[in-house]
Amino acid sequence: MAMDTIGKSQKKKNAVATVLMIILFTILAILIVLPIYAIFMASFHPGNFLLQYGLNLDPDFAHMTLSNYVLLFTGDHDYWIWFGNSLILTVLTVVLTLLISSFVAYGFAAYDFKGKNFFFVIVLIILSIPFEVIMLPLYKQISTWGLMDSYVAVVLPFLAHASTIFFFRQYLLGLPKSLIEAGRIDGATEYGIFFKL
Repeated sequence: MAMDTIGKSQKKKNAVATVLMIILFTILAILIVLPIYAIFMASFHPGNFLLQYGLNLDPDFAHMTLSNYVLLFTGDHDYWIWFGNSLILTVLTVVLTLLISSFVAYGFAAYDFKGKNFFFVIVLIILSIPFEVIMLPLYKQISTWGLMDSYVAVVLPFLAHASTIFFFRQYLLGLPKSLIEAGRIDGATEYGIFFKL
C-alpha cells in the first residue's frame, strides 16, 4: 500500500515537472521566435511605416509590399558581392579549420610524443584567453604582414582554433585505441585511419 502511494506521488511530481518544463520551453520558444517573426513582417513594410507605427506583430496586409525585396535583388548596390564574400569566407574558414584543427587534434590523441602534455596545456591556455584580448595585436600583425582587405586576414586567425582542437581531441580520445591499432595492422595509412575515424 505504501509503495503505491510513493509511486503515485512520484508520478504526480513528474507530471508537474513535465508541465512546468513545457510551459518554460513554450515561453522561451515564444521569446526566440517572436522577434524573428516581427523582423520578417517588418521587411514587408516600407521603412517609414516602421518609424511611424513601430514594430507591430499583427500583420497589416493593407500596407504590405515587396518593394524592399525588389530593391534588394534589383537595386543599385553590392548585395550579391557581399553575399558572395560571406559565402566564400564561410566555406574557406569551415573547411580549412576542420582540416587543420582535426589534424592537430589527431596528433594529440593518437600519438605519444615528448612535450605532448605541455603543448596541450598551451592550447588550453589559449582557449581561456578571450578573443577581445588578442583582437588588437592580431589586427596589428595582419596589418604588418600586408594582409588587410583580403580573405586571408579573416580566415587566418581561425585556422587552428583552440576550441576546435580541444573538441576534436576529446572526440578522438573517446574512440577505442584498438580502432587505430587495427587500422595500422590492416595496413591503412595514417591519413586513411584519420579520415575513417
